[in-house]
Amino acid sequence: MKDVMKDGHPWRSFKGIICLTSGIAGSNLSCNDGWYEHYSRNGSIPEVSLMDMILNDSQLTKFSQILMKTGADSLLGSTQTYTVWAPVDEALSSVDMDDEAALQRMVKNHIARYSNSTATEAGKSIYMLDGKVMSYESADVFNGISIVQKDILAQNGVLHKLNDTIPYRYNFWEYISTQENYSKIYGFINQFSEKIYVPGESNQKDSVFKDYNRLLQDYYFGIGWIHDEDSVYTMILPDNEAWDKAYEQVSPYFKVYNADEAVADSITRVQTGQAIVYGLTFGGRITDPGSADSLVTVTGSVIRNTKDYFAGYRQEPASNGLMFLADGNLHLDDTCVWNQPIIVEGEDLDRRLVTASGTSAYVRDVDGTSVVKGISENSYLEVSGSSLNPGVTFDIPNVLATQYDIYVDFVPPAIDGNSRATEKTCLSYRMKVEQENGRTKYESRQGKNDEELIVGGDSVGDVYMKTVKVWSAYQFPTSDFYDAMWYLDEDNADKVNEISPKTTLEIKTNVSPSELNVKYVRRFRIDRIRFVPAKNN
Repeated sequence: MKDVMKDGHPWRSFKGIICLTSGIAGSNLSCNDGWYEHYSRNGSIPEVSLMDMILNDSQLTKFSQILMKTGADSLLGSTQTYTVWAPVDEALSSVDMDDEAALQRMVKNHIARYSNSTATEAGKSIYMLDGKVMSYESADVFNGISIVQKDILAQNGVLHKLNDTIPYRYNFWEYISTQENYSKIYGFINQFSEKIYVPGESNQKDSVFKDYNRLLQDYYFGIGWIHDEDSVYTMILPDNEAWDKAYEQVSPYFKVYNADEAVADSITRVQTGQAIVYGLTFGGRITDPGSADSLVTVTGSVIRNTKDYFAGYRQEPASNGLMFLADGNLHLDDTCVWNQPIIVEGEDLDRRLVTASGTSAYVRDVDGTSVVKGISENSYLEVSGSSLNPGVTFDIPNVLATQYDIYVDFVPPAIDGNSRATEKTCLSYRMKVEQENGRTKYESRQGKNDEELIVGGDSVGDVYMKTVKVWSAYQFPTSDFYDAMWYLDEDNADKVNEISPKTTLEIKTNVSPSELNVKYVRRFRIDRIRFVPAKNN
């Protein structure tokens, strides 16, 4: 070991100070006290680095060994400024010196850039070398660990001694990527990881790319920056068994037809996985989620039965929030997350097509003075014709392979005044449905004896919306659903406007010439169409 000269005295770069206090009568000077006093500028800041100070501290022998084993000794011996929170030897007695990955995590979890004395404001964020955010709780407590000796100044920073190690806390992404039993949720999310080019940050030699995962980071569809230490979430994490059970429960909703079975299976896998993860992440650190009346996921789903939704999960802290670990079983709520009502407004130009000759279709707007209340979006579609039965066909998007109660809400003719308040018409419905073999099937409902097919007013005072339940618990054999990942794929950018939903609903008058203007009129007013997930499905 090479000796060098400091202040005219021989000095060993590693631990080499010999303390001979026991033979000096009346001496109360400790080894460390002598070290700090001898190597100081006018009794203030020692002219030694943090690494040299740690190497020559009898309480930090184990920590100094860890620093040298991980290569951090060169870091703390440099001219850059650091703060070190060093656990004393007693706190490191059980450390496995052969686990290099764990040692690296420990070191980076105990060092921060810049000087951070105990005078730092309590609660102020301090970023450790591993990106973890920590803070002083008081001048004597750092991140929950007691400080036994504080604010020891070195030439390149500050040293504090701790009575214990700072527990390493994974963030959500680290946890699922390192824990073998969570490989399935990790594998699903990680398949969307990619390198993307960063414009304006390239230099003459190299292009600049960054890691990006649209399932996590997309502004509208992402489930959260669960890899980011600055973002705080509460997240349910299913282990592999829980994931498999959830997949079995959810995947039937996303059964699709494709001539290529491999393509069909791939679509089902992606859409099923999305449905699962969209119900897992919540903003902020929620310590008692089961006590809330409702919670909103990062993707906007409203969870109402929170007590059951979080029941039985193990709560574990993450560096960026709280983990609720689902061991073997995941509580799912389909109608809160993926099986949502499908609403098509009558006035939606993108969703309707005039399909009957002689049809006139006009969008009508209403305001607060309207005699009819409760019209969705304050607009509706008026459909009429004289020589032929008028009709319109609506595209129904994102239908799942499940059961729906199918409703149509009609605006009463009183909206046009007393002169038309008693008008009635008879309607027919025709729905196009894709079968499991990819073929098309048509479902019809029509007839003169079905009272529910008659809409309109019976009296001048009839100003209430009429809802017709066209089909009850209708089972769709296949899904016609385009997920967020499909829309976000640049290869599909030019296809968005080309999508033709496989489910359509035609609404048409069923009025004979003899009935026209005698019993019925050929006019009706559609507020909206609703496909509502059937109860007890």
